[in-house]
Amino acid sequence: MQDRPSPVDNFFTQLTYALIIFGICFVVSASWNESQRYYGSPWILILKHAISITIGCGLMYLVSFIHVGWAKKYAWYLMGITIVGLLITAKWGIVSGGSRRWLDLGFMNVQISEFAKVMCPLVIAKAWVEKKGFWKAVAALLVCAGLVLKQPDLGTSMIVFTSGFIAYFAAGANLIFLALIATAIVFAGWEHIQSTPYQMERIRYWLEPQLDPLGHGYNLIQSTKAIASGGLWGQGFGGSIQKLGPLPIPYADFIFSVISEEIGFLGCIVLLTVFLAWILRALYISASCKDPFAKIFGFAVVVAFGLQVVINIGVATGMFPITGITLPFISFGGSSFISSCLMAGIIMNISRLNNYAQSANP
Repeated sequence: MQDRPSPVDNFFTQLTYALIIFGICFVVSASWNESQRYYGSPWILILKHAISITIGCGLMYLVSFIHVGWAKKYAWYLMGITIVGLLITAKWGIVSGGSRRWLDLGFMNVQISEFAKVMCPLVIAKAWVEKKGFWKAVAALLVCAGLVLKQPDLGTSMIVFTSGFIAYFAAGANLIFLALIATAIVFAGWEHIQSTPYQMERIRYWLEPQLDPLGHGYNLIQSTKAIASGGLWGQGFGGSIQKLGPLPIPYADFIFSVISEEIGFLGCIVLLTVFLAWILRALYISASCKDPFAKIFGFAVVVAFGLQVVINIGVATGMFPITGITLPFISFGGSSFISSCLMAGIIMNISRLNNYAQSANP
């Protein structure tokens, strides 16, 4: 009989805390000027981020101990809470930047869509393993993705849908069926973009930002300026000039631009290497799991995390159109940080499950 919980994967845990610490450093660097400008103190945004860190790390620790079977048992309750949260956001959420994405809880704003990235693959993994509720899970996925798209938030909607789609792929669904669904979604997405003027404007000024350098193209131009000015070695920690005014939201959506400016190309390579190691280790942990539900769920969560990293850095470097996707563990943002910690906690939980199985069957 086991007297204590199985240990988590040490390497994965070290990578997670390395990213969190790195993020703290650059939130401090990137936020102090904006905090002073809007709140009269350089510490306000840092203190808000500290609340998110406390909640996120506490949740990560808790989730790492709760058996993954609990998540499967209560999957539909958790999904129901998520959908209700998205509906409340659609009706009474805070409007910022033309989007209604947040609920005001007083001490922090919550973005429910961040948690839909986890709940969609959760119900799909449950439906696949239990061989019932398949179409209900598909409906839940489409409802979540649709409600997020309506906010509007195309980037997060894509991640929500992809997380569910990848869960089906990991479960071993028919590849022809998945290819047909993917093709249909791509065409539907393109039709939506074409029918939405502001989305078409984003694409136009992404391709040619110089057409409106002080308007639609401003963010991308300032972001690429910050990255280019970092050069090989960077301007030094705290040395970013773009964060002092030209670069919008330097501590959140465009924090990678500040990082590039301050630690340069070589420093960014180190950060990307840590992200890659985190993703590969998480995929290895998920693939090693003997529990089919945990394997499917873990794999989909890791892909959602990785896709968020790719989109954020792609936006900052001009590879993708501008969209409000944060950099996991690094950007300021309560819900985003807590969601990243939730994902890490799930992988830690699966690693405990793997270690328990190995100790039970040496």
